[in-house]
Amino acid sequence: MARRDTAARRYAEAAFQVATADGALNRWQADLAVLGEALALPELAAVVEHPAIAYADKERVLRRVVTDVATGPMNLVLLMIRRGRPGAVPAMRAHFEELVLRQRGIARAEVRTALPLDEQDRADLERSLEHLAGRQVEFTEVVDPGLIGGIAVRIGDRLYDASVRGRLERLRARLTAV
Repeated sequence: MARRDTAARRYAEAAFQVATADGALNRWQADLAVLGEALALPELAAVVEHPAIAYADKERVLRRVVTDVATGPMNLVLLMIRRGRPGAVPAMRAHFEELVLRQRGIARAEVRTALPLDEQDRADLERSLEHLAGRQVEFTEVVDPGLIGGIAVRIGDRLYDASVRGRLERLRARLTAV
């Protein structure tokens, strides 16, 4: 799995450099999304990942299924398929999205709460996260009743845990360490 992520990161960084140099970042982003959605189809994924199917046949099928994408993104995905890395396409796409957001000064966050947030709480939280991250934040909200109460936020590789479950786990760790 680590090799797949490393390869995906390299492909994404190369694609990002090409897209930036060409001034076609939005087009690459949209085309990679289309290609990623197509490759998520079970029938197409089965063809692309099958080792007994010739590369020329895989290419022909992909080009017939996905017709309205630029040459660059299509060639990148075909290169990944040719090199036996079709399973790395989703990770490459995710890393490409992260690079685009970083270039635009946007941080991505995942917010876990025990109960759904109302609009006012969501707006207040967005302001707080932007202050904390020092840039604009896009966040996805996940309702996790297992938190009991409070909130847990992940921004990049940082976790801010103010949940009741997190506090109880930290308390248990301190008590068992004695």
